[in-house]
Amino acid sequence: MGRDLTRSVTAVTLATMRTRSLSRIIRGKRGQTAVEYLLTTVTLVTVFAGMYGFLQGQLKMLFLRAGIKILTPYY
Repeated sequence: MGRDLTRSVTAVTLATMRTRSLSRIIRGKRGQTAVEYLLTTVTLVTVFAGMYGFLQGQLKMLFLRAGIKILTPYY
């Protein structure tokens, strides 16, 4: 029993310990990763929708001013 971690009544080997802990970690990581992706997506959509709403009026005004300045010397 060279792979024993403890000298208690029940022997715990590295192989059994590794599979148990890794399966728990992997299950937790999958759910955490999915939640992180969803939160990131929602945040980015919210930011870009807010920027579009704010910049839509600003861009309209900027294009009007630029068009007037460009066309004024010709008329």
